[in-house]
Amino acid sequence: QVPGSLLLPSPPSATAPAGSCAVTGRPRRAMVAGWEVSLKESMKGMVKENARSVAKRPLPPIPADLRVDDPWKPPITLCLFYQYIEPAWTPKQHRAALAFVHDLGRKLHVTGRGRCAEEGLNCTLTGSAEGIREMAQGLRDWDPIFNETDFKLTDGLDNRKKFKSLTIQKKSELVAYGLPVSMAPSLKANETKHLEADEYHKMMAQPDTVIIDVRNHYEAQIGHFQPPPGGAEFIDPKVRNSHELPKWLALEETQEKLRGKKVMMYCTGGIRCERFSALMSQMKQDNPEFQTEGEYMVRGGVERYMKTFPQGGFWKGKNFLFDKRQEQIPENKPREELEKEVESCCCMCKKPCGVYRGGFKCSVKACMVPTIVCATCRTTLDAEPEAVKKLECPLCEEGWTLRELEAPKLHRAVKRKAESQGGTVSKRNREKHQNKAPSTRLFVGNLPFVVDASAIREALGKSFKLLQWITDQKTGVWYGNAFVELRSLKEASEAVEGAGSADGTRIGKRRLRVNFAPPKDGETWPPKGHVPHDRPPIPTDPGV
Repeated sequence: QVPGSLLLPSPPSATAPAGSCAVTGRPRRAMVAGWEVSLKESMKGMVKENARSVAKRPLPPIPADLRVDDPWKPPITLCLFYQYIEPAWTPKQHRAALAFVHDLGRKLHVTGRGRCAEEGLNCTLTGSAEGIREMAQGLRDWDPIFNETDFKLTDGLDNRKKFKSLTIQKKSELVAYGLPVSMAPSLKANETKHLEADEYHKMMAQPDTVIIDVRNHYEAQIGHFQPPPGGAEFIDPKVRNSHELPKWLALEETQEKLRGKKVMMYCTGGIRCERFSALMSQMKQDNPEFQTEGEYMVRGGVERYMKTFPQGGFWKGKNFLFDKRQEQIPENKPREELEKEVESCCCMCKKPCGVYRGGFKCSVKACMVPTIVCATCRTTLDAEPEAVKKLECPLCEEGWTLRELEAPKLHRAVKRKAESQGGTVSKRNREKHQNKAPSTRLFVGNLPFVVDASAIREALGKSFKLLQWITDQKTGVWYGNAFVELRSLKEASEAVEGAGSADGTRIGKRRLRVNFAPPKDGETWPPKGHVPHDRPPIPTDPGV
């Protein structure tokens, strides 16, 4: 059952007094910093130049005052960027893009992680100030579409924030909305306006406006925009993952809340807003009764906003990050003010805490989102590890769920895959290992990139004679597929049948593709010189 409230904070529980946390019952923290001052005062300390994207502009120069205290561990530069491609890459272009990014990154000793799909590229990279800029320029030289990319650079970070290796994963979509390229709404038809950070800041003070946090709820817990009184109304969809956002947007009460309003939205770097806003535009086309006064997103996301407003602006708390920084805070905001802004609490003792540490997750199997555990309770868990099995996130404690709702049907979505004239290719690739004659050799696809032989053995529920990780013949990169030789045809048939059942065969939350894969005529099996490896051959050194 879906609770009725769409807004954060949640309505108080029956036992919590008004103005108190529904989970803990303790008083909510008062708004501080710029919320009780005029718009003009809230813009003090703004660095307007930082609000401007580098799209179609020269990359920023290396700071002249960049210090190198330890030549063996020099400071690093971090780069966040995404670029959607429309029409989408064909499968051949997709493979070429993946190979190019890997090769360029290794050449420049750039590390990090990213997602490469037929609809584009999304990366978080680290390296030297020179290497990162050469990487960005290399992409621009390779394909002019990257001249439109907003490369967000942060120089002078501690060397310990550097990723150890470069891993670019081949994906069906850049943001996991459950809308692969063949059915995702067209970005070209998207009417959402991109505002620079200073313009976005001013709009938050306008009435008849809402501002949606399109990130996951656990991110919003430790920090979010807090518009000033009389300004935009803050909305937290309270999603556990991006798959739930289309479901939330399809709710009648959601559309009623947004109808006739200026709709602002934001995320960490902008990429989630691109897809969400395109989805919203498509749903408005499909439903003439669902109309707004326009959609607006902040160019460069919270990352660029916070650099534009180093004193915080209308941002409250911390910006949750998925890289080794873990969180971003306004550079010039006093620590004591940050402590006053903490709304979240430890999921064990319920005391105020705004830090995710220790890798703890909600114990509810259908949820498993990150949970906050304070330093004191982390010590308790070290002594009582069984208590980890009882941790629950605030959404599970509240009973909030969107999981069972149906995703919206996009009746007139532009088929961007068809625009690229590659619509039948991926289907042929999916069918490549289907409808084959029964054999003891199986094709196992859609494997997670962190996996080993024992995990596959446990998922299949069978022991096997041989495992071969399938790598690209040109690049040697592994994309998540393998051949597995079982001990009998009966066991192979059971494995294929199990994978095709309603529950499927899974490793974690990932459903595997399992089909018969008899060797082709003339194919040597096992491969000549085959050496078994427990793990796939993913490069661990960017120089390899």
